Amino acid sequence: MSEKLLVLLIEAGSSDNKLIRELLGESKNLSFDLLFAENLSEGLKYLDQRFFDVILLDLALPDSSGLDTLLAVRRFRPDIAVIVLTGLDDEDIGLQATQAGAQDYLVKGRVSSWLLIRSIRYAIERKRFESRLEYLATHDDLTGLPNRQMFNYTLSQALERARREKHISHKTPFVAVMLLDLDNYKEVNDQYGHMQGDKLLSSVARRLQNCVRKSDTVARMGGDEFTLVIENIAYSKDSEITARKILTSLAEPIQIGGGIEVVSSASIGISIYPSDGDNPESLLQFADIAMYQAKKSGNSFKFYSDHAV
Repeated sequence: MSEKLLVLLIEAGSSDNKLIRELLGESKNLSFDLLFAENLSEGLKYLDQRFFDVILLDLALPDSSGLDTLLAVRRFRPDIAVIVLTGLDDEDIGLQATQAGAQDYLVKGRVSSWLLIRSIRYAIERKRFESRLEYLATHDDLTGLPNRQMFNYTLSQALERARREKHISHKTPFVAVMLLDLDNYKEVNDQYGHMQGDKLLSSVARRLQNCVRKSDTVARMGGDEFTLVIENIAYSKDSEITARKILTSLAEPIQIGGGIEVVSSASIGISIYPSDGDNPESLLQFADIAMYQAKKSGNSFKFYSDHAV
C-alpha cells in the first residue's frame, strides 16, 4: 500500500486546483488527498480542523496578498511544511518566501508531476529536520523538558495571555512561577555516581509533569533546578496545592538503578503575577529568593510575598 499524504491547496484559481489534482494523480508511489480552499480565511478554517502534511500556498488571494499571506499561515500552523506557488514573473517573491520560512517554492506554468511530488517530499523532510533542530535547541537533552530558553518564552506567553484576559474580562488571572531545587541531588551524585544522578533527575521530571495540568509548564533550568509555570489560577494561594502535591510525590521512593532506592526532597520558591512582578525576569528572581528561604527549612515551599521587604 502506498503512502498517503494530505495536501491543502490554498489557491484562488479553480483551474490551478484541477491541474494540481491531475499532477498529483500521476504519482505511482504516493497517493494524495487534496483539499482546496479558494481564499486565506477558508484555508485557515481547514488548518484549524485537521493536520496536513503540506500546504501549497498561492500568495495572491482575494483576502490576502504577498508575504503577509505566508506569514499568516505560518503563525497559524508553524508545524506544517509550506510550498509557495508563484507566477512566472515573480520568482524573487518565491526566494523571499523561502527566506521567510517556506520550505520551497514552485513557479506556475513550470510545474510537472515529477517536480511537484519531489518538492512535496523534500518540503516535508525539511520541515521535519527543522522541527527536530528547534526541539533540540529548546529542550533539555536528559529529561526532554523545555530548557531555560523555552521556559522564558513560555512564561512570556503566559503573562501576555493573562494581560489579554484582564483586558477582556477586567479580571486578572494569576500566574504562579515556581523555582524548585532538589535538596539531596549532590549527595546522590557523590555517593552513587552521575549516571544514577541523571536517573534521579529524569524521574523527578516525570513526577513534576504528573503533578500539573496539561496547560502548565515544567522546565529544567540546569543542574537540579526546575521551574514551573502555573497559569490561569483564580487565587494566588491556589499554587500552594500544586506545591504540596509536588513535595508529596517526591517523598515517594525513587528507583535509580542497580537496586538503589532514594527518597528525594525539594525546596520550592513561588512568585505570583501580577502582585510580585509583571515580567519574566522579576518573577524568576523573586521565586529564586523565596526558594532560598524555603531551603532554610528544607523540603518546603515559600511564597516571595511572605518574605518580601
